[in-house]
Amino acid sequence: MNQSNGALMPTFANCLICFAAALLSISTSAAGQALRDPTIAPAAAGMFDSSGAQQDEALKSGSISVMTRGGVHYLMHGTRLYAKGQRIGSARIERISETEVWLRDDGQLQKIPLFNGVQRRAAVAPVAPKKPSVAPVLVRPAKITP
Repeated sequence: MNQSNGALMPTFANCLICFAAALLSISTSAAGQALRDPTIAPAAAGMFDSSGAQQDEALKSGSISVMTRGGVHYLMHGTRLYAKGQRIGSARIERISETEVWLRDDGQLQKIPLFNGVQRRAAVAPVAPKKPSVAPVLVRPAKITP
C-alpha cells in the first residue's frame, strides 16, 4: 500500500503545480487588457461623437474610400455611405471623385486625397522604335530545271 501511495504523491504534486501555473497565467493575461463597454461602438469602425473635430480628424487619417454605384460616387466612412450634399460632422460634402473628396466646413473648401502620394496624369504614348537604315537585300528565286 505504501508503495502505491508514494508513487501517486509526486504525480498529484505535479498536477497541482501545473494547475497553479495555468491559473496564474490566465489571471495575468486577463489583467493586461482593459475592459470596454460593449454598448459603445469601437473607434476603429469610425463611429465617434457628434463633435465635428473628431470626425474631421478621422477623415484626414485615410480611413475613407469611394464606392461607385450606378455612376454615382459615394463616400464610405466607417460603416456608413455618404452622398454629395450630406454632412459628416460639421462639414458638408461638396464633391466626390475617384481620387479625392471635397468638403466645405465654415466656408472653407478642403480637398482630401484618397491615396496619399498618388497623382493622376495623362498617359504618354509610347515611342515606336526607329527602323534600321539597312538596305534591303534582294533575293532571286532559284531556277528549277526539269
